[in-house]
Order: sequence, then C-alpha cells, then structure tokens
Amino acid sequence: MSPRFKRLVLFFFLPLFVYFSMYTWNWKTGHLDRLAALTGLELTGWVLAPGRWLQSNVDEFWSRYVYLVGVRQENEDLVLRVRELEQELGRVSEKAKSVDRLNALLRFSPEPPWEMRGGRVIGQKLGPNAILETLLIDVGSRHGVRVNDPVISPRGVVGRIAKPGIHFSSVVLLSDPSSRIPVITSEGRVPAIVQGQGPGAFLEVKFIPRNDPVSPGEILLSSGLGGVYPKGLPVARVVEVTPADVSLFQRVYAEPLLALRYYEELLVLNRTDGFDPGQQVMGPPATNASLPDGPGAASDSPAQPAEAAPAQEPAVSAPQAPEPATATRHPVRKKP
Repeated sequence: MSPRFKRLVLFFFLPLFVYFSMYTWNWKTGHLDRLAALTGLELTGWVLAPGRWLQSNVDEFWSRYVYLVGVRQENEDLVLRVRELEQELGRVSEKAKSVDRLNALLRFSPEPPWEMRGGRVIGQKLGPNAILETLLIDVGSRHGVRVNDPVISPRGVVGRIAKPGIHFSSVVLLSDPSSRIPVITSEGRVPAIVQGQGPGAFLEVKFIPRNDPVSPGEILLSSGLGGVYPKGLPVARVVEVTPADVSLFQRVYAEPLLALRYYEELLVLNRTDGFDPGQQVMGPPATNASLPDGPGAASDSPAQPAEAAPAQEPAVSAPQAPEPATATRHPVRKKP
C-alpha cells in the first residue's frame, strides 16, 4: 500500500468512520445530546452574561450622563420661559391696575359748570429740601389748564394748578404751607379752612369754634366757597381734636385721604361758565395785626402783582369771632 493511499485513509476515511460511529452510538444512547445541551447552555450563558452586563452599564451611563445633558438644556429653557412668563404677568398685572385706576377716573362726573380732563404724573418735588410740595403733570395751557384749576383724584382733592406751561403744569399739593382750602365737616357742616403744614406734618384745620361739634375720623369736604373747588369733594380726614382752653377756636388736625406721593393719574377740573380762578387771591389780612392766622375775607379783585402776594386759593368768610389778641400761632403738628 502506497504512502499516499495511507494518508488518504488516515485523513478522510478514518474521521468519517469515527463520525458515523459516534453518531450511531449517540443515536442509540443519547449521551452526546445531553452533553452538548449542558455544555452549550453553559457556554451560551458565559458569553451572554458579560454582554448583558455591558449593555446594562452602557444604558445606565447614557441615562445618568448623556441623557442628563439634554435634560439640563431643557431645564434651562424652562427656567427662561418661566422668567419670561413672570415678566409678562407683571406687565399684564400693571396694565390691569392702570385700567382700574383709569376706570375710577372715568366714573367721576363733575356737575356743571365743571368739566374734567385727565393727566399723568411725570415728576415730583417733595420733601424738606423742596421749596414747594409739587407734582408735574403732562397737561398744560394747550389743553385748557389755567392757574388755580383744582386737581383731584377719585379719593378726593390733591391740590391746584400753580403754574401751567404749554404742555406741562406744576401742581401745588394740599399739604404745602401755601395751600388753603375752604371746607365743611361732613357731619356737623361746620365751615373751616384746611391749611398745609409742609412735608411730614398733618394738615391744620383752622377757625372751628370751640362749641361746634367735630370728631376724629370725620371727613372734611370742600365747601365750594370762592369758586375754586367744586362743593362736596373729600379733602381730608380729621385725626386729632384738642378742645380750646383760652382760644375761641379748637385745635384740629387732619390728614389727606391718600399719600400724595402715590398718585399716578389725576383729573384737572376747570369751569365752563367764564369764571377765572386765576384772578382769585387771598384777601387782605385781618385788621388786627396781632392775628396773623385770622380768617381772611373772600376777594373777587384782580390778581395782585407778584411782588405783593403769590396767587393762592381764595379765602372765605370764616367764623366772625376773632381770636383774642393774646393768642399765639400753634406749632406745626408733625405726624408720628
């Protein structure tokens, strides 16, 4: 037998014989099938377990790190959106408050011969360093505003026009020392004059006789005397009443119904019957030189020159009984 034939038998026929022998033996006994099943399952488990572990860790890494990058960006976008919505809500809220204030102004309807026009406050000059307590509003003579035209809000009197410009005007507040408004008490209908005492001080209510009824909390209304202010406008609220000792008049203090620096929109009233409040000035002082605070008389005379006296609200006839010559001027009553 040649060596070539031997190699062919060794490498071909012998493996084929072994295969068929094992196949026949396994077909009869089934040992190889059971061995293959056990071995295959173990091999498959050992191969798939690392893969499953790797997949789990990759998924966890994606969830914790890569996915959180998108979540962080989304969170930043949401925070920015929330801020934009808060700003929009603030603007809408401010518009709603402005609409409420304007509606309150529109609901006010003055009686003839008065007409009204609205204006916005664009500047303030308040405090102890200011010569006058004033506001600056965006209406002037071009809109029909004149000197001494009353300026009001839905809560009551604010002051009067001190100096009208073409498009802007200054308003002297009722808390200014140069402001004097004729009033009556809402309950007893007692006439008096409310005078400002400057920043941080109560309004002084002058010339209420010692026996006339007035109590804290009572509202003071404009009396309409002198023609500068319409009758019946709320001016102030009484906060303190001190009975007279030797004086014929009680010592009464009041406060504005709303802090004057908080106004944003105001109404300017003017008359349509030809009456010019700018021609109304304070009347001559009382004949008794010792009574600097005595009641003045209403005057219809033309305005005095600037060197003589500044234009102010008209004085009205106050109670006729003058204070005694020994009376002294009351000190300014500051707010606590």
